[in-house]
Amino acid sequence: MVFRLAEEEKEDLKVKICSIMEVIGEKPKMEVFRVGKAKDGRPSPVKVALTSSLIVSEVIAKSSLLSRKDKFKSVFLSPDRSYDQRLAHRTLVAGLKRKKADEPDKRHFIRSGSVNSVEKTV
Repeated sequence: MVFRLAEEEKEDLKVKICSIMEVIGEKPKMEVFRVGKAKDGRPSPVKVALTSSLIVSEVIAKSSLLSRKDKFKSVFLSPDRSYDQRLAHRTLVAGLKRKKADEPDKRHFIRSGSVNSVEKTV
């Protein structure tokens, strides 16, 4: 899923997604379409169907490269999750926020379905 990608009338969505994939350094076969309607001035998300889960993992792993380009600074990628997966992820993120507030001197992150903490290095 691609979020915050600018929405225009008569847009060529495939060209936009291909330019994102160029920044990431991938050229997978894909199908793209918008999901839902724009809300509160935010563009609707774009669903990108890729051919394998391995390609999805590679694209998600390289998605931080988008922040280096001004054109895609606000765009972010996320895997398409089922309802149960979204609930589980939401719970993890809430736990992460709680830990950050309780222990600000540590670095907290989500890995393998749990919230982990390590000492901050200077």
